[in-house]
Amino acid sequence: MSRTYATEPEYATWLGQDSPPVGAARLLRDASLEVDEMLLTAVYRVDQDDMPTDPSVRDALRDATCAQAEHRAEYGDDVEIMEGVEPISLGPLTLGGSRRSDEGSGVPQHSPKARRILRIAGLIPGSITDG
Repeated sequence: MSRTYATEPEYATWLGQDSPPVGAARLLRDASLEVDEMLLTAVYRVDQDDMPTDPSVRDALRDATCAQAEHRAEYGDDVEIMEGVEPISLGPLTLGGSRRSDEGSGVPQHSPKARRILRIAGLIPGSITDG
């Protein structure tokens, strides 16, 4: 079951806007999945819908999801595209393709702000590495 840790109105508030941007529902859904990736080893109580019962955990997941959605809105799916596609060559022009691991894309998949929120809440130890 896919969970979404933040609502569209909460995301709009996070951004300091009166209403959520177009596509907010998809951004929040995708961001929630990425927060789940960062929470792979986290232990916290959940209800029958697998949502956290502790208000401080709920708030941390909401804020991390909003931060991750903001990150995705800024960078789009470019990170995934650059990391997993074979290059296409059109004469002297080459588009896409995987970068060598030592080059990196320069844009982390997980928002540094979202990781910091989860780490401060005690939900992830140390640091998450993108790779």
